Amino acid sequence: MFTSKQTNLIKKTSATKSTAKSVTGSKTKNAFLNAGLQTAAVTTSGNGAKKYSTTGNAFIDQFSFLGSYKAPRPFAEIAKDMELIWGEDPKTSLLFTHYLRTITRKVTLFDGTKTQKPQKGGELKHEAIMRMIWIEQKKPAYFWDNIGLFVALGSWKDIFTMLQYDLVYNGWKGRVLNWEKFGKLILSGLNNSNTVNLVKKYLPQIKSNTVCKTVESQADTMIGKWICSLLFGVKEDARTYKRYRKLKTSGNAHEWQKLISQGKHQLIDFASIHGRALNLLVRSKYLKNQGLSEKYEAWVTKPETAVKYTGFVHELFQKLPYYLTELNKGEQETINKQFMTLVEKGKSEDETSSLIVVRDTSASMSSNATGTNMSCFDIGKALALYFSYFLTSAFQDSFIEFNDDAKMHTWKGSTPLAKWYNDRCSYVGSTEFQSVIRLLCFIKRKGVAESEFPKGILCISDSEFNPTQLGKTNVDDALDTLRDAGFSEEYVSNFVIVLWNLQSNHYGPTTGKKFETFGIDIPNVFYFSGYSAATVSFLTSKIKNVQELFDEAMNQEVLQMIKA
Repeated sequence: MFTSKQTNLIKKTSATKSTAKSVTGSKTKNAFLNAGLQTAAVTTSGNGAKKYSTTGNAFIDQFSFLGSYKAPRPFAEIAKDMELIWGEDPKTSLLFTHYLRTITRKVTLFDGTKTQKPQKGGELKHEAIMRMIWIEQKKPAYFWDNIGLFVALGSWKDIFTMLQYDLVYNGWKGRVLNWEKFGKLILSGLNNSNTVNLVKKYLPQIKSNTVCKTVESQADTMIGKWICSLLFGVKEDARTYKRYRKLKTSGNAHEWQKLISQGKHQLIDFASIHGRALNLLVRSKYLKNQGLSEKYEAWVTKPETAVKYTGFVHELFQKLPYYLTELNKGEQETINKQFMTLVEKGKSEDETSSLIVVRDTSASMSSNATGTNMSCFDIGKALALYFSYFLTSAFQDSFIEFNDDAKMHTWKGSTPLAKWYNDRCSYVGSTEFQSVIRLLCFIKRKGVAESEFPKGILCISDSEFNPTQLGKTNVDDALDTLRDAGFSEEYVSNFVIVLWNLQSNHYGPTTGKKFETFGIDIPNVFYFSGYSAATVSFLTSKIKNVQELFDEAMNQEVLQMIKA
């Protein structure tokens, strides 16, 4: 099931339905057992530093591995992870699955109501969809009780993707999902004034067999014909397919696309184009070829114009030219405004404002981050720039760079793009985390008052640190070094270390998937991962350990509506 793709859906195919098996899990607080488990979890970084392979909690581990889920994983791997956490707690597994899909934005529910605050999550489509498919097979009632929330947090396209996966992997005769209930869900969406246009937007196209060159396009056509039969009662009828196409194009969710196909380019309302598509259009030759460059520039440069964007912050900086001047004014303003859109959506009422950002610029950061075509270095730079707007404190425009040594920097420029281009950091050397701590100690010895120091660091790194001299973890050694340098025990005991772990294959598949601590109640050490930067807002002053951080992420408005 969902193991190998079919080669041709037009021919007869079959598959056998299988049932997911549960593996029960157990928790223990016995000190003797915990000590043994901690010893067994000891490992090393790619550079030889002491690390742990787990925090001792499957939920915290997976929450901290989000970056490794960006590249689509095989269903078998995803099922194994779901078995692990489901055995621990089915309800929390449901919450976490929905969190993985959540796109950062205010969410509109089926009844048209909208959340008061943006909901924030991993924005990992494939991973979350496959986990929901696992739940549909494992516990169908949980799936159908909550699928409406899953769609609201993600997209109606997710429903058609699930059906496509079922056909692509299992064939028409071997389908394992409950297509009858999926059909009722789709029809209910078409009959709901709050969702009808979104459903129409994602209805699969019906194409002739001769133009369906991939198994995915064959699956989409089969789904379209099946929906057509639900709507009109006829499976193979050209007039019915025409009615279906008219239904699909009658929606207003993709009005700008229809205008382009009709050659009515001058009628396009730029504000109606969703963020990723707008970014692609502006960065292409489309505006110039259609004579829209001046019109677009006049629109986007208006102070009151807000430009939508729901992608990851690093995607705004993909494939930039070498010089800023190679981007025209419209392109620059689009990137700057979309960047600020992400900042505004990500902010919370209680920002982690007392931290300073730390950027790993070691040689290993030159490797591409998992599931992206950008290096860990560039993604780390984008995240650091984002956090410089997010962390509204005295350290807002400053950051510490570290490789073999650590250096203090400030962002220079009045716009996000200007700051990006003015940054001259480059990747080189090793990952000497302790150099950051030594820099703090050096500044302390120069007589700077402790009250002027940040309360902690937000470190963006692949976390493959150099070893410490005494064989401690880098976190333990860092705290001891601060004590030895004369920082007060109050400062050291409350010093926050946030590790935003970027994943790559520089040191193999486990790069970035190791920990400085074992246990869920270690104070003031936190792990983030993935590419949705806004999730750092869960780390407020009241959060004291990784368990509380995870609980805060799961305690969002829509996630608390989940039934189990």
